[in-house]
Amino acid sequence: MTTATEPSARGGAVNASIVVPRVAPQRRWRPALVWLAVAMIAAGGLIAWRVLLTVGATGEYLAIARPVDVGDMLSEADLTTVRITVDPALNPIRSDQPDRAVGRHAAVALVPGTLLTPGQLTDQAFPGPGQQLVGISLSQDRLPHQRLAPGASVLLVVTSDDNAAQQQPATAPPVHIPATVTDIAAGSKDGTMLVNVTVAERDGPLLAARAAAGRIAVVLAPGND
Repeated sequence: MTTATEPSARGGAVNASIVVPRVAPQRRWRPALVWLAVAMIAAGGLIAWRVLLTVGATGEYLAIARPVDVGDMLSEADLTTVRITVDPALNPIRSDQPDRAVGRHAAVALVPGTLLTPGQLTDQAFPGPGQQLVGISLSQDRLPHQRLAPGASVLLVVTSDDNAAQQQPATAPPVHIPATVTDIAAGSKDGTMLVNVTVAERDGPLLAARAAAGRIAVVLAPGND
């Protein structure tokens, strides 16, 4: 603001203020800020899209209501419905598809609360034709250090009788029985495990007899990594 002197009507000089208008500074265009704003908008859109996908995956699925042993046929009483959000990679059975579970057999032992998937079920009765299911109780020293798992292929080696071994040295290789582990549980005695195995029908009686005498050891077959 400046001050100027102007003549008055009476002939005298009068001081008057003259306002000088301000010129607003011009803003510089910054491309980096523009691209940052675009990136933030795009990121927000991606997050919203992901949230919508997650919400869309929430639904009702079948779960196990009570314990189901390996080979048992599932009925409607064995199933319950849960509403959860799951990863689509799990491929659970939806609650409106009970026919995919009822009447099929459990391929593995199922516990209450387990989300049911097609891989846990089989159409084949258990044990299958020409097979027998045998339960053997084993101490820890007759099991491999690596933990057995359902589906593992094993060799059940019939160990020699201690009394017979003292009388005559063994000259032939030990008898072994191929088997598949179905499930495993803690034994009734401390330090023992109850292992249910599937064997050929011809080997079932021999395995049961030798297991009762404590003459079975488990060898993990190759290919069970």
